[in-house]
Amino acid sequence: MYVLMYRLYFALCRIKKKYSEHPDKQKERWNNVTKFVLGYIEAYYNLFVVRRWSNCPSTRMGVSSKVHNQKIIVSLTSFPGRIDTVWISIESLLRQTVKPDQIILWLASTQFDGLDCLPQRLLDLQKRGLTIQFCDDLRSHKKYFYVMQEYPEDLVILADDDIIYPSDMVEKLMRMHQKYPNDICVITGQKMEKGKLPSQWRNPLLKERLEHSEEVQIFTGSGSLFPPHSLSECAFDAEGIRANCPYADDLWLTFMAHKKGTRITALYPWRAFPVMIYGTGDNSLWKINAAQGQNDQQWINVKNNMDMTQNS
Repeated sequence: MYVLMYRLYFALCRIKKKYSEHPDKQKERWNNVTKFVLGYIEAYYNLFVVRRWSNCPSTRMGVSSKVHNQKIIVSLTSFPGRIDTVWISIESLLRQTVKPDQIILWLASTQFDGLDCLPQRLLDLQKRGLTIQFCDDLRSHKKYFYVMQEYPEDLVILADDDIIYPSDMVEKLMRMHQKYPNDICVITGQKMEKGKLPSQWRNPLLKERLEHSEEVQIFTGSGSLFPPHSLSECAFDAEGIRANCPYADDLWLTFMAHKKGTRITALYPWRAFPVMIYGTGDNSLWKINAAQGQNDQQWINVKNNMDMTQNS
Protein backbone atom coordinates (compact mmCIF):
# COMPACT_ATOMS: atom_id res chain seq x y z
CA MET A 1 0.00 0.00 0.00
CA TYR A 2 2.89 2.38 0.81
CA VAL A 3 4.26 2.04 -2.73
CA LEU A 4 0.87 2.15 -4.45
CA MET A 5 -0.20 5.31 -2.64
CA TYR A 6 3.03 7.02 -3.63
CA ARG A 7 2.52 6.03 -7.26
CA LEU A 8 -0.94 7.57 -7.12
CA TYR A 9 0.44 10.65 -5.40
CA PHE A 10 3.05 11.27 -8.09
CA ALA A 11 0.55 10.56 -10.89
CA LEU A 12 -1.89 13.08 -9.46
CA CYS A 13 0.90 15.64 -9.06
CA ARG A 14 1.69 15.24 -12.76
CA ILE A 15 -1.99 15.74 -13.62
CA LYS A 16 -2.10 18.83 -11.43
CA LYS A 17 1.01 20.18 -13.13
CA LYS A 18 -0.46 19.47 -16.57
CA TYR A 19 -3.55 21.49 -15.61
CA SER A 20 -1.39 24.38 -14.48
CA GLU A 21 0.45 24.35 -17.82
CA HIS A 22 -2.78 24.18 -19.88
CA PRO A 23 -5.56 25.76 -17.79
CA ASP A 24 -9.25 25.92 -18.70
CA LYS A 25 -12.47 25.85 -16.70
CA GLN A 26 -13.08 22.11 -16.97
CA LYS A 27 -9.51 21.28 -16.01
CA GLU A 28 -9.75 23.71 -13.12
CA ARG A 29 -12.65 21.67 -11.76
CA TRP A 30 -10.65 18.45 -12.00
CA ASN A 31 -7.69 20.23 -10.45
CA ASN A 32 -9.76 20.89 -7.33
CA VAL A 33 -10.59 17.18 -7.13
CA THR A 34 -6.91 16.34 -7.55
CA LYS A 35 -5.95 18.69 -4.71
CA PHE A 36 -8.49 17.00 -2.43
CA VAL A 37 -7.15 13.50 -3.16
CA LEU A 38 -3.55 14.66 -2.73
CA GLY A 39 -4.49 16.02 0.69
CA TYR A 40 -5.99 12.66 1.59
CA ILE A 41 -2.80 10.84 0.54
CA GLU A 42 -0.65 13.23 2.56
CA ALA A 43 -2.85 12.50 5.57
CA TYR A 44 -2.48 8.75 4.94
CA TYR A 45 1.31 8.98 5.24
CA ASN A 46 1.39 11.45 8.11
CA LEU A 47 -1.29 9.80 10.22
CA PHE A 48 -1.66 6.13 9.33
CA VAL A 49 1.87 5.24 8.18
CA VAL A 50 3.68 7.26 10.85
CA ARG A 51 1.44 5.84 13.57
CA ARG A 52 2.11 2.30 12.35
CA TRP A 53 5.87 2.92 12.33
CA SER A 54 5.63 4.34 15.84
CA ASN A 55 3.46 1.60 17.32
CA CYS A 56 5.12 -1.33 15.53
CA PRO A 57 8.79 -0.38 15.06
CA SER A 58 10.75 -2.52 12.63
CA THR A 59 13.82 -4.50 13.64
CA ARG A 60 15.09 -4.98 10.08
CA MET A 61 18.42 -3.48 9.13
CA GLY A 62 18.02 -0.51 6.84
CA VAL A 63 21.54 -0.45 5.42
CA SER A 64 23.36 -2.86 3.14
CA SER A 65 24.91 -5.98 4.63
CA LYS A 66 27.40 -6.21 1.75
CA VAL A 67 30.78 -4.53 1.68
CA HIS A 68 31.21 -2.25 -1.35
CA ASN A 69 34.39 -0.65 -2.62
CA GLN A 70 32.44 2.53 -3.27
CA LYS A 71 29.82 3.13 -0.63
CA ILE A 72 26.43 4.77 -0.96
CA ILE A 73 26.06 7.18 1.94
CA VAL A 74 22.81 8.98 2.71
CA SER A 75 23.42 12.14 4.68
CA LEU A 76 21.06 14.63 6.32
CA THR A 77 20.98 17.11 9.15
CA SER A 78 18.46 18.43 11.64
CA PHE A 79 18.06 20.94 14.46
CA PRO A 80 16.10 21.24 17.73
CA GLY A 81 12.88 22.36 16.02
CA ARG A 82 12.63 19.06 14.13
CA ILE A 83 14.51 16.64 16.33
CA ASP A 84 11.27 15.02 17.50
CA THR A 85 10.13 14.25 13.94
CA VAL A 86 13.37 13.60 12.02
CA TRP A 87 13.05 9.89 12.89
CA ILE A 88 10.17 9.75 10.36
CA SER A 89 12.41 10.84 7.48
CA ILE A 90 15.12 8.42 8.59
CA GLU A 91 12.63 5.56 8.93
CA SER A 92 11.61 6.10 5.29
CA LEU A 93 15.30 6.08 4.32
CA LEU A 94 15.80 2.81 6.18
CA ARG A 95 13.05 1.23 4.05
CA GLN A 96 14.56 1.85 0.61
CA THR A 97 14.47 -0.81 -2.11
CA VAL A 98 18.19 -0.18 -2.70
CA LYS A 99 19.92 -0.13 0.67
CA PRO A 100 22.60 2.49 1.26
CA ASP A 101 25.79 1.49 3.06
CA GLN A 102 25.39 4.23 5.66
CA ILE A 103 22.83 6.77 6.83
CA ILE A 104 24.40 9.65 8.75
CA LEU A 105 22.56 12.33 10.72
CA TRP A 106 24.69 15.41 11.43
CA LEU A 107 23.79 17.50 14.47
CA ALA A 108 25.40 20.71 15.71
CA SER A 109 27.26 20.13 18.97
CA THR A 110 26.23 23.61 20.14
CA GLN A 111 22.53 22.68 19.80
CA PHE A 112 22.57 19.25 21.43
CA ASP A 113 24.23 17.99 24.59
CA GLY A 114 25.31 14.64 23.20
CA LEU A 115 23.24 11.52 22.56
CA ASP A 116 21.60 11.59 25.99
CA CYS A 117 19.40 14.54 25.06
CA LEU A 118 18.02 12.98 21.86
CA PRO A 119 14.58 11.32 21.60
CA GLN A 120 14.62 7.59 22.29
CA ARG A 121 12.75 6.91 19.06
CA LEU A 122 15.65 8.44 17.14
CA LEU A 123 18.30 6.64 19.20
CA ASP A 124 16.62 3.30 18.55
CA LEU A 125 17.28 3.69 14.82
CA GLN A 126 20.99 3.29 15.49
CA LYS A 127 20.36 -0.44 15.92
CA ARG A 128 19.19 -0.58 12.30
CA GLY A 129 22.04 1.34 10.72
CA LEU A 130 21.70 5.03 11.59
CA THR A 131 24.90 6.86 12.52
CA ILE A 132 24.61 10.10 14.53
CA GLN A 133 27.55 12.49 14.43
CA PHE A 134 28.06 15.88 16.07
CA CYS A 135 29.82 18.74 14.30
CA ASP A 136 30.18 22.52 14.09
CA ASP A 137 27.02 24.35 13.12
CA LEU A 138 26.76 25.29 9.45
CA ARG A 139 22.96 25.20 9.37
CA SER A 140 21.64 23.16 6.43
CA HIS A 141 25.15 22.94 4.93
CA LYS A 142 26.01 20.34 7.56
CA LYS A 143 24.40 17.58 5.50
CA TYR A 144 27.12 17.67 2.82
CA PHE A 145 30.04 19.62 4.30
CA TYR A 146 31.48 16.94 6.56
CA VAL A 147 30.45 13.73 4.82
CA MET A 148 31.98 14.68 1.46
CA GLN A 149 35.29 15.48 3.12
CA GLU A 150 35.28 12.38 5.32
CA TYR A 151 34.28 10.04 2.46
CA PRO A 152 35.73 11.73 -0.66
CA GLU A 153 35.65 8.63 -2.91
CA ASP A 154 32.12 7.47 -2.10
CA LEU A 155 28.68 8.34 -3.47
CA VAL A 156 26.81 10.80 -1.27
CA ILE A 157 23.03 11.12 -1.36
CA LEU A 158 21.60 14.15 0.40
CA ALA A 159 18.18 14.15 2.03
CA ASP A 160 16.10 16.50 4.19
CA ASP A 161 14.64 16.06 7.66
CA ASP A 162 11.05 17.07 6.84
CA ILE A 163 10.11 14.51 4.17
CA ILE A 164 8.59 11.02 4.09
CA TYR A 165 10.54 9.49 1.21
CA PRO A 166 9.19 7.06 -1.38
CA SER A 167 10.90 3.69 -1.09
CA ASP A 168 12.50 3.97 -4.54
CA MET A 169 14.36 7.26 -4.04
CA VAL A 170 17.83 5.70 -3.77
CA GLU A 171 17.02 3.24 -6.57
CA LYS A 172 15.98 6.05 -8.93
CA LEU A 173 19.15 8.02 -8.21
CA MET A 174 21.38 4.99 -8.75
CA ARG A 175 19.78 4.29 -12.13
CA MET A 176 20.44 7.87 -13.17
CA HIS A 177 23.99 7.59 -11.89
CA GLN A 178 24.59 4.48 -14.00
CA LYS A 179 23.53 6.44 -17.09
CA TYR A 180 25.44 9.61 -16.20
CA PRO A 181 28.20 8.51 -13.78
CA ASN A 182 29.93 11.90 -13.67
CA ASP A 183 26.77 13.98 -13.25
CA ILE A 184 25.14 15.15 -10.05
CA CYS A 185 21.74 13.44 -10.20
CA VAL A 186 18.64 14.93 -8.61
CA ILE A 187 15.06 13.76 -8.30
CA THR A 188 13.80 17.33 -8.65
CA GLY A 189 15.59 20.25 -10.26
CA GLN A 190 14.79 23.72 -11.50
CA LYS A 191 15.57 25.28 -14.89
CA MET A 192 17.94 28.20 -14.49
CA GLU A 193 17.35 31.21 -16.71
CA LYS A 194 20.50 32.91 -17.96
CA GLY A 195 20.93 36.42 -16.70
CA LYS A 196 18.09 36.03 -14.19
CA LEU A 197 17.98 35.61 -10.41
CA PRO A 198 16.70 32.48 -8.61
CA SER A 199 13.26 34.00 -8.05
CA GLN A 200 12.90 34.12 -11.85
CA TRP A 201 14.00 30.53 -12.51
CA ARG A 202 11.25 28.01 -13.24
CA ASN A 203 10.19 24.45 -12.68
CA PRO A 204 10.63 22.18 -15.72
CA LEU A 205 7.68 21.44 -17.96
CA LEU A 206 6.25 17.92 -17.88
CA LYS A 207 7.81 16.93 -21.20
CA GLU A 208 11.06 18.83 -20.68
CA ARG A 209 14.24 16.81 -20.16
CA LEU A 210 16.93 18.25 -17.90
CA GLU A 211 19.69 15.71 -18.47
CA HIS A 212 23.47 16.27 -18.53
CA SER A 213 22.71 19.96 -18.37
CA GLU A 214 24.55 23.13 -17.40
CA GLU A 215 21.29 24.93 -16.57
CA VAL A 216 19.85 23.00 -13.62
CA GLN A 217 19.52 24.16 -10.05
CA ILE A 218 19.98 21.36 -7.55
CA PHE A 219 17.14 20.65 -5.12
CA THR A 220 18.73 18.38 -2.52
CA GLY A 221 15.57 17.81 -0.49
CA SER A 222 13.79 15.33 -2.74
CA GLY A 223 17.01 13.33 -3.08
CA SER A 224 20.30 14.17 -4.79
CA LEU A 225 23.36 12.06 -5.60
CA PHE A 226 26.89 13.48 -5.74
CA PRO A 227 29.71 11.44 -7.30
CA PRO A 228 33.22 11.94 -5.90
CA HIS A 229 34.89 15.29 -6.56
CA SER A 230 31.85 16.75 -8.33
CA LEU A 231 32.11 20.08 -6.49
CA SER A 232 34.72 22.80 -6.48
CA GLU A 233 36.98 22.67 -3.44
CA CYS A 234 35.60 26.14 -2.65
CA ALA A 235 32.42 24.37 -1.56
CA PHE A 236 34.15 23.53 1.71
CA ASP A 237 35.04 27.11 2.61
CA ALA A 238 33.15 27.48 5.88
CA GLU A 239 33.78 31.21 6.13
CA GLY A 240 32.64 31.68 2.55
CA ILE A 241 29.40 29.87 3.39
CA ARG A 242 28.74 31.97 6.48
CA ALA A 243 29.53 35.24 4.71
CA ASN A 244 27.74 34.67 1.42
CA CYS A 245 25.17 31.88 1.50
CA PRO A 246 24.37 30.79 5.06
CA TYR A 247 20.79 29.60 4.47
CA ALA A 248 20.70 28.39 0.86
CA ASP A 249 22.71 25.17 0.60
CA ASP A 250 21.01 24.26 -2.70
CA LEU A 251 22.20 27.47 -4.36
CA TRP A 252 25.70 27.05 -2.93
CA LEU A 253 25.95 23.47 -4.19
CA THR A 254 24.59 24.47 -7.60
CA PHE A 255 27.17 27.21 -7.96
CA MET A 256 30.01 24.94 -6.84
CA ALA A 257 28.94 22.23 -9.29
CA HIS A 258 28.94 24.72 -12.15
CA LYS A 259 32.27 26.13 -10.99
CA LYS A 260 33.75 22.63 -11.16
CA GLY A 261 32.20 22.06 -14.60
CA THR A 262 29.98 19.22 -13.38
CA ARG A 263 26.73 18.71 -15.25
CA ILE A 264 23.44 17.97 -13.54
CA THR A 265 20.74 15.49 -14.48
CA ALA A 266 17.17 15.63 -13.15
CA LEU A 267 14.76 12.70 -13.12
CA TYR A 268 12.54 12.23 -16.18
CA PRO A 269 9.56 11.99 -16.26
CA TRP A 270 9.14 14.88 -13.84
CA ARG A 271 8.40 13.91 -10.25
CA ALA A 272 6.98 16.19 -7.59
CA PHE A 273 8.46 16.70 -4.16
CA PRO A 274 7.57 13.85 -1.78
CA VAL A 275 5.10 14.16 1.08
CA MET A 276 6.13 16.61 3.79
CA ILE A 277 5.93 15.75 7.48
CA TYR A 278 3.09 17.60 9.18
CA GLY A 279 4.20 20.47 11.40
CA THR A 280 7.65 21.00 9.86
CA GLY A 281 6.72 23.88 7.54
CA ASP A 282 6.94 26.50 10.27
CA ASN A 283 10.70 25.91 10.52
CA SER A 284 11.34 25.82 6.78
CA LEU A 285 14.20 27.78 5.24
CA TRP A 286 11.82 28.56 2.39
CA LYS A 287 10.42 31.42 4.48
CA ILE A 288 13.86 33.01 4.64
CA ASN A 289 15.14 32.13 1.19
CA ALA A 290 12.16 32.38 -1.15
CA ALA A 291 9.38 34.20 0.70
CA GLN A 292 11.71 36.92 2.01
CA GLY A 293 13.78 37.16 -1.17
CA GLN A 294 17.05 36.01 0.38
CA ASN A 295 17.73 33.47 -2.39
CA ASP A 296 18.38 36.29 -4.85
CA GLN A 297 20.68 38.15 -2.48
CA GLN A 298 22.65 35.04 -1.56
CA TRP A 299 23.09 34.14 -5.25
CA ILE A 300 24.40 37.65 -5.92
CA ASN A 301 26.78 37.30 -2.98
CA VAL A 302 28.13 33.99 -4.21
CA LYS A 303 28.62 35.14 -7.80
CA ASN A 304 30.28 38.38 -6.76
CA ASN A 305 32.52 36.99 -4.03
CA MET A 306 33.18 33.37 -4.94
CA ASP A 307 33.33 33.47 -8.75
CA MET A 308 36.87 34.82 -8.72
CA THR A 309 38.08 32.33 -6.13
CA GLN A 310 40.54 29.90 -7.68
CA ASN A 311 39.09 26.47 -8.40
CA SER A 312 41.18 23.43 -7.53
